[in-house]
Amino acid sequence: MAQRPSRRSRNNADVADGKAVPASPAELVVVMHAEASMRASAGRFEALSGAPTDTLASLLSDYGADMHPLFGPTEERVAAFSYQSAGTAATSAPEDLTSFYLVDAAPDRIEALQSDLLKHDLVDGAYVKPGAEPPALLNDMAPAGEEAPPASPDFNTRQGYLEAAPGGVEARWAWTQAGGRGAGIRIIDIEGAWRFTHEDLTGNQGGVVGGTMSTDIGWRNHGTAVIGEFSGDVNAIGVVGIAADAIVSAISIFGGTGSAGAINAAAARLGAGDVILIELHRPGPRFNFTSRTDQRGFIAIEWWPDDFAAIRNAVNRGIIVVEAGGNGAENLDDAIYQTPAPGFPAGWTNPFRRSNRDSGAIVVGAGAPPPGTHTRTHGADRSRLDFSNFGALFDTQGWGREVTTTGYGDLQGGTNEDLWYTDTFSGTSSASPIIVGVAASLQGMARARGHAPLTPAQFRNCLRTTGSPQQDEPGRPATQRIGTRPNLRQLSVCAFGKGKELAKEAVKEVKEVVKEVKESAKELKDARKEGKELKELVKETKESKEAIKELKDIRKEGKERKEFKEGKEIKEFKEGKEFKEGKEKDKDKDIFEGGGGFRDRPTQPTGYAAQESDIEGRLAAIESALEGLIHFIGTELRPDLSSSALGGGAGGLAQGDEQAKRLKDQKDTEGF
Repeated sequence: MAQRPSRRSRNNADVADGKAVPASPAELVVVMHAEASMRASAGRFEALSGAPTDTLASLLSDYGADMHPLFGPTEERVAAFSYQSAGTAATSAPEDLTSFYLVDAAPDRIEALQSDLLKHDLVDGAYVKPGAEPPALLNDMAPAGEEAPPASPDFNTRQGYLEAAPGGVEARWAWTQAGGRGAGIRIIDIEGAWRFTHEDLTGNQGGVVGGTMSTDIGWRNHGTAVIGEFSGDVNAIGVVGIAADAIVSAISIFGGTGSAGAINAAAARLGAGDVILIELHRPGPRFNFTSRTDQRGFIAIEWWPDDFAAIRNAVNRGIIVVEAGGNGAENLDDAIYQTPAPGFPAGWTNPFRRSNRDSGAIVVGAGAPPPGTHTRTHGADRSRLDFSNFGALFDTQGWGREVTTTGYGDLQGGTNEDLWYTDTFSGTSSASPIIVGVAASLQGMARARGHAPLTPAQFRNCLRTTGSPQQDEPGRPATQRIGTRPNLRQLSVCAFGKGKELAKEAVKEVKEVVKEVKESAKELKDARKEGKELKELVKETKESKEAIKELKDIRKEGKERKEFKEGKEIKEFKEGKEFKEGKEKDKDKDIFEGGGGFRDRPTQPTGYAAQESDIEGRLAAIESALEGLIHFIGTELRPDLSSSALGGGAGGLAQGDEQAKRLKDQKDTEGF
């Protein structure tokens, strides 16, 4: 494992100064007629068909140009490799790579030489490819001026693309699966430059294995940011890659390699289940193949014949090729792409329409991240970003804004590039590495399960039939296709859940639907029952109100009877006193007059005892009824029975009688 870089300042004269990233050199590609069997290698310049080649040699000499096989040192070796590519994953015959040649000439003479070459009988096509550029929207981000802290913070919580669907691709779930970090899978990134000494890119890095890196910091920041998305180390600092266990290498398009040559060189190093990432786009016909700083009109590179052939042969080897769809804001279904560029070979057809021919690549568009990511909003989640190309060609989308990764330095900067991080990486450049991470994760799972690696066609099919759907945004409807955002959970089911497992899953889903229907029916039935009970409750509530009224009437009646009894007994008491006094007078009179003693006076019934028994019965019946209804009556309507006749039972009605009796006894005592 590489050492952690020093945090001391370094000489950094080439820190981003706002200049646009320079394009790679334009390339003059010649396609010879296949039947000529041209040989322009190992000191030879001849046609095995016997056709004369001296005029062609003379033409090249006049321009001070050199022509050599584009895809290898000799035509024989190129042919051998081409046919080795036709493995079990092949869905078409291998492309004839032996017919492609790269011409080295002075840049200011390329167009004139192209015109003359097209006049030669052995030449099927001669075209100038514009220089390739990285498909990132913000290439000139300046690093923050503050020096990095002693230890970099953990930024992985800012990597929303790792999270659960629909916002992310379910990478954290994939890491719980055997092989889910891409163990045993190899990835090669094709672009211009990288910073493999970055503090968060110290593990599982194979370095630059082809071409010559550009010295431009824009290319270097771009490559570093790309790799950080799928290969950031698993540690407590910085970011973490989606497939951090995969082995990552890089091939530069500089140093005479070119884009097609780099793709072919990568394919030679990889095998079935591995991944190639093409982080390039170039100016298309919309603005006459002219480079623009806003990248308008830039398109995916497979439109050019040599790039298409290289991709097709890599795919035939079982390698998944992930291709940035470009930032040109172009509809790749447009008829403009049906017209070949000047000098294309006669048999060329538009690969953006797969009914013509299909490279087999996974073409990636740029979608908006969830609104509010890093406090910024770029439209509805998963809607097409305005700069992203679109069309039927697109298989899937990744985050095209707000991607947190290594490089650039706007999130953490200073003078040491090895400590730089960004959270504004963008474009189909930021979208495509997410898909690379997804591919490596899924292939790692396949490897861990003892499953055959997914073929490029299988992976594409799973991407197109699963995932979080593209969303509409005003002016950018979902009909402007960039595809779904991948969901690794769903992809794993698509890839490995075949046969009985799929049937079980389908049965499970059907059972769940049936269960939901039954529950809905039960809820409806319960609701109807509840409605009926509610009606009964309303009825009972009305009855309870009537009972409460009757209670109040009884309380009033009880009070009146109490007052009546008390008044009556006081009256009787008075009458009794008068009677007693009268009788005593009579007694005295009798004594004095010789009369007899006191006579017993019979007690006269008052009639109250009989009435009390009748009222008690009525109250008991009402009390019994209220016990069944009282929980339906609001507390504010419940009567306070504690002080009523109901509260005291049978004895409550007799309280007045007892009080009157006490008063009578008291008076009797006073009388003696």
